[in-house]
Amino acid sequence: MDNKTELNYNDSPLTKQAYKLRLMYEGTHYSGWQRQDNAVTVQGELEKALSVIFREPISVTGVSRTDAGVHAADYTANFHASVSLEPRKICRGVNALLPQDIRVFEASPCDMDFSSRFDAMRKTYLYHIDCSLHGNVFYRHIAWHHPMPLDIESMQKAAGHFLGEHDFSAFMAQGGSAKTFTRHIMESDISCEGDLVTYRITGNGFLYNMVRIITGTLVWVGRGKLSADDMPALIAARDRTRVGMTAPAHGLMLLRAEYEN
Repeated sequence: MDNKTELNYNDSPLTKQAYKLRLMYEGTHYSGWQRQDNAVTVQGELEKALSVIFREPISVTGVSRTDAGVHAADYTANFHASVSLEPRKICRGVNALLPQDIRVFEASPCDMDFSSRFDAMRKTYLYHIDCSLHGNVFYRHIAWHHPMPLDIESMQKAAGHFLGEHDFSAFMAQGGSAKTFTRHIMESDISCEGDLVTYRITGNGFLYNMVRIITGTLVWVGRGKLSADDMPALIAARDRTRVGMTAPAHGLMLLRAEYEN
């Protein structure tokens, strides 16, 4: 760490100091967010860097356990430390140690009981689909290349059926640990700019692979394999085998999480 990132430690009388971080990452080269013993993860890289600048083991909680290849534009995390550091120096210090595809852009003190995971009121995800014939090389890590034409109008109509409160059992992959399956969706919208189709969804929570399975189902609608009018019955049936494929991970991005304060 050079002189520009030199840190001054304040031995605060407080036993612990709580911090909130906002960061972004490109998930291409990571085995997801969650720490794993034999894999490189975003949480693992972040904890390693924070442990160096705070000179103690740091354990971080994140808003979402994103899968391998999934990206985040504004990801919230929190942790406790035994010493106090200026927020701007935390950002500068940790970014000097992190890989270039993970950047912390904000650090701030927070309440000791704040949880980035459990205090999130809603989360917004984007899913990008590259519909160009040969594939745009600049989208290859952030969008699912799907060269077949899609009926965007039908996809938009289908997306509207996910609004409101529903049991989303049909849109959960095996391996999910959720005890309840009802979620409230506030935004579900398809947009198109050139060859790039974007699905935007906001909800108070999501089941395992829920956004990717909904996206795969919307693509089936766009290809004519399902009708937009089929959506209410598919949701009500709660049968995973009747809905679409799980869209590839690399097209998914956590846009942001929202909190009360």
